[in-house]
Amino acid sequence: MSSKLAKNKPRSAQMNKELKLPLRLKVMYGAGSSGAILVIMVISIWAIRYYAPPEQGMIIYVSTALFGTAMMVGRIVDAITDPLIAQWSDRTRSRWGRRIPFILFGSLPLVLSFILVWNPPVPESSVVNFIYLVLTLGLFFLFYTVVIVPYSALLPELTSSSKERISLATWQGFFRILGLIIGFLGSSFLIERLGFKAMATILGMVVLVCLYCPVLAIRERDVHLQKSGFAFRTSIIQTFRNKPFRYYIGGYTFFWFAFTLLIIGISYIVTELMGLGKGDVGLIVAPLLVVVILSFPLIQRIASQKGKKFTMLLSLTLLCAVFFLLPSIGHWPFGISKALQGQILMGLAGIPIATLFVLPNAMIADLVDYDENLTGSRREAMYFGMQGLMTKFAIALSFIVSGFLFRTFGYSSVEPLGILLLGPVAGVFVLVGLLIFRKYPITT
Repeated sequence: MSSKLAKNKPRSAQMNKELKLPLRLKVMYGAGSSGAILVIMVISIWAIRYYAPPEQGMIIYVSTALFGTAMMVGRIVDAITDPLIAQWSDRTRSRWGRRIPFILFGSLPLVLSFILVWNPPVPESSVVNFIYLVLTLGLFFLFYTVVIVPYSALLPELTSSSKERISLATWQGFFRILGLIIGFLGSSFLIERLGFKAMATILGMVVLVCLYCPVLAIRERDVHLQKSGFAFRTSIIQTFRNKPFRYYIGGYTFFWFAFTLLIIGISYIVTELMGLGKGDVGLIVAPLLVVVILSFPLIQRIASQKGKKFTMLLSLTLLCAVFFLLPSIGHWPFGISKALQGQILMGLAGIPIATLFVLPNAMIADLVDYDENLTGSRREAMYFGMQGLMTKFAIALSFIVSGFLFRTFGYSSVEPLGILLLGPVAGVFVLVGLLIFRKYPITT
């Protein structure tokens, strides 16, 4: 960590530096991330396939261009509300705390809006479906922000011990992978057998249970931290005056643009490039999930010994290489099947994705401590909110870019160039993010 931060621990850090969190709290807090990642992954993977399927004879509710526009609008709503909800949470005082009320009262509307997305009113291509999609996605992303920004802001409050933060973030990462497993394997299984609408209802109930786990486990009123004293505009400006945060958010934003392109493209890679069925998406992604889980102890050890920055740089380099190799699927020598080629690349991506599921939240916690030294105020939610603002604009852009690539170059087995270009485009953005993140000054 920078010398200034190392020498001048914030007051809140001094209060709970040695606090060792109970396992039950770590597990219940981490479980919330399963619900958070599950709804986003299902929307990202399957919504475009549901509204604009490439298969002949299927109902096309809206075009890919209109779907991309609706998703962009939803993501803009998501991004704009991030700092607003963050400021509201940072300045909240209630008997339940600053964060828990948002999770408690926002989770049910989030799940209901998620289910509504999969119920378009007109069974054919129609502008009514486009308007409906814009409205339901807007509600979904609004309530996603209401729940997830305060949930994320709990981590820096629970402990300021670097070791405990990495441990807590590792549990978050584990449950994110569990959410991904349910998202990839569970959603494809349910879609094949019950259809999209039943899938959304069943997984929505799973999400609700996951999001209520932190509510049941955490007594936030026991965390005695001061609320933010900054006005909304001042709080945003002060956040970006934090120089380490600027380098951090630059690299992280470019990663999420690239990762979302992979999520959007994975079902097309499996079905159109490999010639497999929608039910095989989980089979191809399974090695990635297995490697991620196995990598958690390794990532935790490297980060503890070499620092979070070193671990992030190493991981981004490997991820960049994987993205550039994606178009090679189907062209490997020695008779390796397309399915195995895809599984190998997904497995290689597992290590960097494990890093990027674990370390960023712990790094934001460090940045909050750094900010407290400068301002004397605890603004956990604003940092997560501004992270959301930047990354979600990038994610919205990824849907526009993927829609452009698909529309211009094709996204079927007959015209696959749009799918093939996703990998190199993602690789370029990861490389840019890597170059920005190299300047991040906090090395612990």
